[in-house]
Amino acid sequence: MNKMINNRFSECLDVEMIRAKVTVRPEPVLALGSVDALIASEQLRLTLEQIFIPNEFSLAFIREMVGRASMHSQLLFTSEAEYASKIFNPPSVEVYPVCLSGLAGVGKSQTISALLKVLPLPMDFSCGLYEGSVTLVSNWYASARGKASGKALLEDFVFGDRKRIGRTTVAQLLKESRRRANRDGVSLAVLEEMQHTNGGSGAARVTDILLTMAAIGLPMVFVCNYSLGHKLFGRNSEDKQRLLSDPRIMLPDEPGSADWRNYVAECLRVSNGYIKADVDELAIELYRCTFGIKRLVVALLKLAYVECRNAGRECANLVDITRAYRAAAYTASAVDVEELQLQALSGRKTKMRKDLQCPFDLPVAMKTNVVNFTRADRHERVIATVFHSSLTPKERAAVKDIEALGMDAPQTVKPRRRVPVTNLTDEEKGSAFLEYMDNVAPHKPKRPK
Repeated sequence: MNKMINNRFSECLDVEMIRAKVTVRPEPVLALGSVDALIASEQLRLTLEQIFIPNEFSLAFIREMVGRASMHSQLLFTSEAEYASKIFNPPSVEVYPVCLSGLAGVGKSQTISALLKVLPLPMDFSCGLYEGSVTLVSNWYASARGKASGKALLEDFVFGDRKRIGRTTVAQLLKESRRRANRDGVSLAVLEEMQHTNGGSGAARVTDILLTMAAIGLPMVFVCNYSLGHKLFGRNSEDKQRLLSDPRIMLPDEPGSADWRNYVAECLRVSNGYIKADVDELAIELYRCTFGIKRLVVALLKLAYVECRNAGRECANLVDITRAYRAAAYTASAVDVEELQLQALSGRKTKMRKDLQCPFDLPVAMKTNVVNFTRADRHERVIATVFHSSLTPKERAAVKDIEALGMDAPQTVKPRRRVPVTNLTDEEKGSAFLEYMDNVAPHKPKRPK
């Protein structure tokens, strides 16, 4: 309809622009040593939680959702007549929403927040259908927290903060929602915090909310944890076909990947020296203790800092992270991590911990690196356990004293490697022998007795 409308999403589709717009690198923490240990650890946690370094999955997901929104906007504003028809006679379109699923704390909500940052800002739009202008918005965001039904969600879209007048039906609310979405150029619907309705009759309630939201006809994405995914798989086939046919599985970063190392390096930078460790060693230890779940990384580093302060030091190291893993405050998370490691090693499926088991079948290639890392880590720990059990009490006490020193202990000097011997031919060996004999004085013969 005009150049501004046609270019509405064009600047939001470049991957590097997306990366620059959503990356969050907070300022490093300052003067933690001058405040109480618990207060300082809370400051560290709040700062670490702000970090968002988008991985390849997040960038691809955001670009895909923006692309879907752009395509919907182009269809909506094909011509003024098409735009008018969708306002006065909004069509009923069946939509299959995208299901963003993953472990709790893996970064789904941060990815959704990043997506909302990338989408275009509101803009004024004028045409011959009405006097003045309307404000075009790129998305409708809704939270399922506190919503009793899909009707309550529609009432928020239609009435907002205004007082409800009279009684309305779901059909009336749907028609008005479609009309307003088309008038305001809404091109994407985002539904989050579905887990807060996941109790008792939660599956039926969530299904009602999702199907009602999908009935508006907008491209849609909703966030779903594993436990809710299993409940939705228990619904009738017509519900599953509509809600679970287009999943996007957000897995933890792979161990040894550039995405994981970059995140750990950023945590070190933000800690401003209050966490001291080699970035590669820290990446391995954090993955072993968190399974790559970033919410657990933040919790573990906070507890590690408390451990170091309790030990009379100002900077946490790898020993403090190991102690934090065994702390009472991390017990529940440690149980989850060990269950995830067992699942990765054995590939078994249990009915007890469905919150840690992906309801969708994953390709084998997506599991290989995690399994290899877990197996290698378990092998090393078995060797360490066998070695420790073979020590005498005196040797164990010495090892305990060494571990207490942690990273403050002096680094061992590596022995100098010998220069490898050069292989010589027979002729070169003979020449070298004659040269040696010429340089060595001959022994004088002894006088006979």
